Amino acid sequence: MSDIGHVASVVAQLAHGEPLPQAVADSLRQAIETGGLAPNEQLPSEPDLGARLRVSRATVRDAIRILTVEGLVTRRRGIGTFVSGVTSGLLGASLTKLTSTTDLIRQHGYRPGSAGCRVATGVVDARVAEIFDLEPEARFVHVSRTRLANGRPVIHCEEFVPEDVLGVTGGALRKRAGDWSLYDELRRDGIRISTALCKVASVVASPELAERLGVAPGHPLLLLKQLHHTKEGRRVLYCENFHNSERIELHVVRRA
Repeated sequence: MSDIGHVASVVAQLAHGEPLPQAVADSLRQAIETGGLAPNEQLPSEPDLGARLRVSRATVRDAIRILTVEGLVTRRRGIGTFVSGVTSGLLGASLTKLTSTTDLIRQHGYRPGSAGCRVATGVVDARVAEIFDLEPEARFVHVSRTRLANGRPVIHCEEFVPEDVLGVTGGALRKRAGDWSLYDELRRDGIRISTALCKVASVVASPELAERLGVAPGHPLLLLKQLHHTKEGRRVLYCENFHNSERIELHVVRRA
């Protein structure tokens, strides 16, 4: 596994700012995303991986558990742990790790895309302004689009950013070709999302959502409402993401 040396250096850099198991998971995830670890490639054993990364076996086990929940690796009893291959099954999304939709789709080996993208700038629903603790007349950039994995609709996203937060205009976003991430846009403006308050609800598809996601009206969907904050507590992004429950499932690790 030639990329392990690079993984070790990334772990050393990341470990200063987050728990060690998460740093190991993040570095392995990066290697998977960039192709350093190929689909179906077997990982070294936990003791071997711990020795190479200079961390304990328990740390490696916790990191592998995180990646297993995210669907990036799979355990085969009596054989070992492997990088997940590209399949036609469900996409797995962890609620414990903040990841852009674009990165989530890439992590599973699919090609991200968007359909029906609409970008508007101006006053939005008063409830959105209230979520940001802003006046009703506050102006927002509102992005509405359906996210695709290999051309198949998986999530419909309604995203709101206060106009004075985003460095790029709504008009410039409308001209963007291909798939792009609001996380990346904010990062380019020097705004780093640190946490998100997430609420999950079960809803049924309206006729419009059904058409966008390729399901029947009334089909069950998973709705994630997320309010994203910087480390300083600034509210910078609010999303309402409607997940097609036939193509994506959500995971969370609960600890005693």
